[in-house]
Amino acid sequence: MALIPGALASFTNPRAGAVPTLISFQYNPTQVTRVFRAEAPGTTPGKAPAGGARSAVWPPPEEYSLTLEFDATDGLERGGPVTETFGISPRLAALEMLMQPVGTSLLGGLIGRRCAAIPAGKLPLTLFVWGPWRIAPVKLNSLTIRETAFDELLNPIHAAADLGFSVLAPDDPDQGDLLARAAARYYQGARESRAILSLEQIAELGR
Repeated sequence: MALIPGALASFTNPRAGAVPTLISFQYNPTQVTRVFRAEAPGTTPGKAPAGGARSAVWPPPEEYSLTLEFDATDGLERGGPVTETFGISPRLAALEMLMQPVGTSLLGGLIGRRCAAIPAGKLPLTLFVWGPWRIAPVKLNSLTIRETAFDELLNPIHAAADLGFSVLAPDDPDQGDLLARAAARYYQGARESRAILSLEQIAELGR
């Protein structure tokens, strides 16, 4: 059975009908690591949380880390003109742009009109898509790219990228950022729904 490819969808203009820049994973990562942190709301160093030792923010802060592999072999075998000219550098550049604030592009005169929905200086809205039940608005915190093979023009033709990103909570985006807030609620709601289904799984074991 073929796996559904994961993806990162980037919106510089997340209005209704806007088409995202889609970075589809060439190969799904073999491992996805998630870290949850229990943080008390309004914690002051040296003082106990206002709600007691077990008080915590909702939902708990969540961070992802994964490694993506990129390879130009298929494109070179098919004679793709972009791959033959640039290798995999366009795909790597698309990842790098996720960490570049809107309005700072040298091509601002060309794409600035498309970016009008997000104020200059803010990162584009990015959705991490990992199957139908994990569609989360995220902020890319770190990106490490290791280029390990090159063509005769020194374009990278094989590379690995380590990504670290945090999931935005429903109240993190601005009030007007409706798509990000809706995606955050969907992501959290899907998690809570699966937790309820776990009770059914436990019941199945007892049948």
